[in-house]
Amino acid sequence: MKLGFTTAIFDNELKDREVSLQDIVEFAEDNAFRSVELREGCVEDYDGEALRQLAQQHEKIHFTYAIKNDCLDEKDEQKVREAIQLSASLSGKPILRLVADGGIIKNENRRYNSEEKARMVNRLKTYADTASQHRVMLGLENAREPMEDIKYLIDQVGLPFMGVTFDPGNLTSIAIVKEDPLKALESLKVSEIKLVHLKQTINGEPQTHISQGDINIKQLLDRLNSMSYEGIICLEPKPAKGCRDGIKASIEYMNKLYGKSWPYF
Repeated sequence: MKLGFTTAIFDNELKDREVSLQDIVEFAEDNAFRSVELREGCVEDYDGEALRQLAQQHEKIHFTYAIKNDCLDEKDEQKVREAIQLSASLSGKPILRLVADGGIIKNENRRYNSEEKARMVNRLKTYADTASQHRVMLGLENAREPMEDIKYLIDQVGLPFMGVTFDPGNLTSIAIVKEDPLKALESLKVSEIKLVHLKQTINGEPQTHISQGDINIKQLLDRLNSMSYEGIICLEPKPAKGCRDGIKASIEYMNKLYGKSWPYF
């Protein structure tokens, strides 16, 4: 497994220009991280070409890309196509994180109906076909959806380039149906897990660093290892000022769990 983090952690500091994207990548290198997720909206004013150049300048970092999209919006297709093409140029093993919709669950407090699921599946099939042409893995994140619904969508797509960005912290916080992350993980095949986001919650509230809380972090990592997951563990604690200290505290906590420094396996 590779350990990384998302630039979304630095959202507040980026907005206040207290840190630059270059600073973030150098922090990753200085602290032996091997992956950085470039989150749409958390990359300063870098355009696609600037992000490609950044990736070329830091070849030891596995850059992935993440966008906020809406599979129920017809305009979504062009955005995702461009994101797939960008992802393909950032890494030899490109990964693009997707989300399903623009806010049905959040705004209407309900799960997708059968017609919406069918529309999503059709659009996701189109995305997976495009991704296959560029050899990009797509990870549909369980955001507010139950894992059952995410699993249904990727099963219906039925293509190897479409899988899950598994986020256990969403299951214990914002999901419309709260779930045990370990049980949710059991429903997935390792080949379906394209990326893992790791955060901690306490009583359902996301924390600014990983520590003891709702999720048994060691059991989760051990289970991923027993499944032979070899992908990225992307730290995603709650954005806050001083987030570099939060990232370091997260690593210290996990190191104590295992009695050694990463890699644990």
